[in-house]
Amino acid sequence: MNYVSFSSLYVNMLPIPGLFSLIKSTIELAKPLLPDLGTIPKAALAELELAQQNLGLGMNIAQKSELSVDVKTMDKERDGYLDEIIRVPTSYLRSNDAAKKAAATTMHIFLIPYKGVQAQPINFETGTVADMVQKYKSRPELIAAATVLGIEGLFDQLETKNNALNAIYQNRTAEYSEHETAASAMKPAAVAAYIQFCTSIEQAENFSPTDTIGALFNKMDEHRKHYHSIEEARKNPPVETPAAN
Repeated sequence: MNYVSFSSLYVNMLPIPGLFSLIKSTIELAKPLLPDLGTIPKAALAELELAQQNLGLGMNIAQKSELSVDVKTMDKERDGYLDEIIRVPTSYLRSNDAAKKAAATTMHIFLIPYKGVQAQPINFETGTVADMVQKYKSRPELIAAATVLGIEGLFDQLETKNNALNAIYQNRTAEYSEHETAASAMKPAAVAAYIQFCTSIEQAENFSPTDTIGALFNKMDEHRKHYHSIEEARKNPPVETPAAN
């Protein structure tokens, strides 16, 4: 028998906002399937929901001071660039202009994994956007598509705003470290609950598979891969090459 297992993800290494976002998305995937999950996954999901609630309470305490007016304003501006970057290709998907339609299709496919990132916690959204921009800049066909659609400047503005917002967070790390105690205290239980739920789904897929469990397993694995790539980008940001004179 070939046993399946989830893709590698060092959950304990995720920042607290990232962990909260991962757990939240996992619960949103599993909750509608609750009647078909089985006894053990149901119990594990209940524990995961409780852990998420406790972690959220800790985060709210920490974020009261962190979410200053300037940060909120910059995040709103960043979301505006993201909205426009996603909106423009969508508007050209049925265009009669063959070049723009092709460019829109290329860009639309690339952007699919990043739809909804605006709902992520602010600091974790920063990592997601950095990952998106890095991949965009490394692929000439995406740059060409953006140029055809006239949104190449939006990517530049998004990167600038994202870097500026990240700088504010980095500068405030020491100032707000005392506020993070509440959320940090809840993190081990949240990590344990997430791992336990993943284990329950993994075991169900291996020993009592159903179409529902299989679909949930695959979706959860996609999320793990996505968060792994974001965390790698956060730990290893691209080195900016000085412009030639």
